[in-house]
Amino acid sequence: MDDRAYWIWLQQAFGEGSPWPWHLYNRFSGGVQEFYQGGPRLWNSLAFITDQQAEALYGFSLEEAQARLEYAQRVGWQVITPECEKYPGPLRNISDPPAVLYVKGTLPNFDGQPSIAVAGARKALEVSLAAAEKIGYQLAAGGAPVVSGGAVGIDSAALSGAMSALGCAVSVLPVDLGSPYLGKNASLRRRVCERGGALISEYFMQRNPAMGGFQVRNRLITGLSCGVVLIQCKEKSGTMIYARHALDQNRDVFVYPGPPGAPEYAGSQALLQDGAKAVTCGEDVLEEYVLRFSWPGRAEPILPVYEGLFDNIPLPPKKKEPVGALADPGQPDSAPCQRLLEALGTELLPLGELEQRTGLPVSKLLGMLTELELDGQVVSAPGKRYRRV
Repeated sequence: MDDRAYWIWLQQAFGEGSPWPWHLYNRFSGGVQEFYQGGPRLWNSLAFITDQQAEALYGFSLEEAQARLEYAQRVGWQVITPECEKYPGPLRNISDPPAVLYVKGTLPNFDGQPSIAVAGARKALEVSLAAAEKIGYQLAAGGAPVVSGGAVGIDSAALSGAMSALGCAVSVLPVDLGSPYLGKNASLRRRVCERGGALISEYFMQRNPAMGGFQVRNRLITGLSCGVVLIQCKEKSGTMIYARHALDQNRDVFVYPGPPGAPEYAGSQALLQDGAKAVTCGEDVLEEYVLRFSWPGRAEPILPVYEGLFDNIPLPPKKKEPVGALADPGQPDSAPCQRLLEALGTELLPLGELEQRTGLPVSKLLGMLTELELDGQVVSAPGKRYRRV
């Protein structure tokens, strides 16, 4: 039996985004294999394992996990777990490292290069798209892998800029690697792999994003990176959640200031007032890492300045109709939402405690908590702790 099958089995039981597989690996000297071999008697003795999780441990066999592994390898996906040499080092330093990563393409050296995440609005202004493309280009030209999602808007612009510089682009998806989701960016995903980058997913089978799937995915984008560049953040937006992930993970936060007084940049200005570093080009970012890394492709000085390089490049035409392609699916159901609100109190509670009180999986809780936070009913604190307003 391949050791990776144990991790696939655990991820199926606890869900994507759960911290428990990593904690179990560290808790037992024999790792996840020892936990599996302990069987139901051991699993039932651990108070933090809910009835729902115990049922999932019983209901999904190691043979089924091995079959998933073999299927992934047949279709050309790499299957990487924390016991693999290729597992990205930065993810070992977050509170909820993924149990399994499915990868298509070539992973960069996350330990030897300052990988930088670029994230922002899907419905982006032309000035924001130009900034994302320029910064992505300059980061890649300086030898830094650029990590983003796969959405239209800022994600696409940053990845396109990185590939234009013949640098490494990494796209982290909220669906499985074979999903047809977001067809309009299929060519972008294909080019990422063809040009030496990688597609990464935590999902074996997820054709469309689940509720909370973007929040689960976003922690990987910041977790893989030394810092995150945020472009066009509204005051209450999903982009602002990246900043919280970065702070929880002790990553640097950089903000493109945008046009003065633009309402689309209200959240960006708030982040700058809270101490984020303002950046207008890739060099502003990479200068923070010159003493920490000596990476291939690094120029002296850190990288050339490309001011004005994109001035004559036509931007994509502005869409008149709204793009619903990557909208997070829906509001949480009222019954689980009410159960979560009842579990919350005036004191901060960690995510693991909320999982036990509600019986809901971490992936669903993250989506609900995000919606409630944006709605002003919940506030969060570092370390994934939450309370009611």
